[in-house]
Amino acid sequence: MYEGDVFMSEKLAEVFEMYDMEVLGTRKGRGATILSTSEGVRILEPFRGNMIRLEQEYVLKQLLVENGFCNVDVILPNRDGILFTCDRYRQPFVLKKHFEGEECDMYNWEDMKQSISLLAQFHKCGKKVAKKFDQAWKDNRIAQEKKRLAEIRNAVENGEELERIARIYDIRENILREMLELGENAIEEQTVKSSDYNPEMHVEDLFVKHNRELMKIYKHVMKVKRKNAFEMLFLKEFKKYYEQGKYCVEQLESTCSVSFCQVEKEHFGICHGAYNQHNIILHEEQGAIVHFERFSKGNQLHDLYQFTRKAMEKNHFDVALLTELLATYSAHIPLSEEDYRYIYILFSYPEKFWKIANGYYNTNKSFLSPKHVEKLKNVICQEEEKQKMLQEYWAFHFSPDSV
Repeated sequence: MYEGDVFMSEKLAEVFEMYDMEVLGTRKGRGATILSTSEGVRILEPFRGNMIRLEQEYVLKQLLVENGFCNVDVILPNRDGILFTCDRYRQPFVLKKHFEGEECDMYNWEDMKQSISLLAQFHKCGKKVAKKFDQAWKDNRIAQEKKRLAEIRNAVENGEELERIARIYDIRENILREMLELGENAIEEQTVKSSDYNPEMHVEDLFVKHNRELMKIYKHVMKVKRKNAFEMLFLKEFKKYYEQGKYCVEQLESTCSVSFCQVEKEHFGICHGAYNQHNIILHEEQGAIVHFERFSKGNQLHDLYQFTRKAMEKNHFDVALLTELLATYSAHIPLSEEDYRYIYILFSYPEKFWKIANGYYNTNKSFLSPKHVEKLKNVICQEEEKQKMLQEYWAFHFSPDSV
């Protein structure tokens, strides 16, 4: 048994043994186990995702490090070169590099400014990496497929039945036979077909989709005979928020559409996809970004918007704070007038209203949690503050003639 601050279960000890490190201590993290090791701080997380997506994340982080952005939670393969390790109960775990420090405090302006600077540094690197990712991912897939084919052939030569091999590798038996017959000649063609990783949808298409979903929810609620508190409040507020959603789409489709296409082109790169306080670790002048499960290629201003929106919600939509955060980002990656206009439209869209309504629609209506009503009330209460912030934001960045 390893020495540590917390009792280390036998099942985790078996997982640790698959890595070249000495575990000196453990402690609980957010749904994970944080390790002090001879190689530095590590974190062991249960893996419940998709293997292809995990490999994509691994390739991305290797590219980020190679291009100078090192403070990311790099995935560490085990001694067999596999990205996850199963315990005796077949529960897979992923080991990553981790960092000492604290989450960003969303009430501390200096923390938030440091997080914005960190985001800008990541975005700069992400622009370079976006150009290299497709080829790096393709090369990685080919190498993985060749390795898997060699393992399968070795198993066949050792007398393993095809049925069992197909089950182990989660491949249909007829496809397995085809792989063995065609060999490496078919690997590159198959890899190209499987290289897509769900690039980010354009914001205009996303808003249209959300508006369509809001209307579907509205029609559903209208048909409910005995409406609960959430449904009655939703119907009362629906028209106002739905009109806001339509306005945002109209703005994106207007004469500014060419300019907004240029905005997307200028800020195209790797996006984190979930840049919030829980995925930022700050320590003195250093900072690290973790949890890249939702990364994509797209307009990096969406990362900036998601973080600043969280900041606004927690700080009563203080336009002075928003101005300072955007200025901090612009000091690293200059923002144009069209960028500020684009961000204005992102803030104008009733995202929280859609999110809460969508959550209601996809949950069990018979046992609706009171939290749904509470969240909807909070959004409605914040609306006046948000609209005031938008007015001040527009007045600060644009002349009255632009309205």
